[in-house]
Amino acid sequence: MKLFELLDSPVQLIMYDLDGTLVDSVPDLAIALDKMLTDLNLPSAGDEKARLWVGNGIPSLVKRALADDMMGDQPGIVDEATFTNALERFKHHYAIEVGQHSSLYPGVFTFLSQIHKAGIKQSVVTNKSEIFTESLLKHMGIDHFFELSVGGDSLDEKKPHPMPLQHTMKHFGSSTENTLMIGDSKNDVKAARAADVKVVGLPYGYNHGEPIESAHPDCVVESLTELL
Repeated sequence: MKLFELLDSPVQLIMYDLDGTLVDSVPDLAIALDKMLTDLNLPSAGDEKARLWVGNGIPSLVKRALADDMMGDQPGIVDEATFTNALERFKHHYAIEVGQHSSLYPGVFTFLSQIHKAGIKQSVVTNKSEIFTESLLKHMGIDHFFELSVGGDSLDEKKPHPMPLQHTMKHFGSSTENTLMIGDSKNDVKAARAADVKVVGLPYGYNHGEPIESAHPDCVVESLTELL
C-alpha cells in the first residue's frame, strides 16, 4: 500500500516509533543489560531475551531482566533497592554503548529522506528515555529528519497512552486525518487507535514475540519503502 492510499487527506505528519521500527537497537541494549547483570552477580541474558523485553521503556526493561521473565505486558516484580541500583548501572553502561552496535533497518534512510524532501513533517514518538533517544538518532545520522522527538519520560504518560501522539499533533498543528503513526508493536497500535490516527505496522521489530498482525494495524509492510 502506498502512503497516499492510507489517508483520505494529504499526509502532513508522520510519527515513528524508534527501537524496532527505525533502528535495530537491541545489540546495544543487550550488551548494557548483560554488563548490568554482571555488576549484580547475576547471569547474563543475551540478545534473544532482550528482544522480548524491549518496548515499554528502560525501567520495564531492567525489571524484566532482573526477574528474567517477560511477565506479559507488565515488568517483573523486583526489590525496589535492587531495581534502583540496577537502573543506575544500566544507564551507566547504556550511555557508553548506545549507537555503537545499532543499525538502521533496510529502507529507513531512503524513506526518511524522501518524506523530508516531500515537505512532510516527521517526529519520533518512543518509550525510550529522552536523553538516549537524542543520542541514538545522532549516532544513526537521522536526527536532522525530525523536528521533534518525544521520549518515554518527556510527558506524564507514554505509549500505549495517546498523550505522546496527541502532544506531537498539537505541536505541529496536524489533525488526526492528516497524521500517520508507524511502529512495530502493539503499544504503537494501541496508542494510535486511542489517538484516532491510522497506523502502519512493521513485522521485523520488537513485539514481545507476537506477530504485529495480531495487533490489527491498518496495514503491514515489510519495508518502509513499500509506502513510497
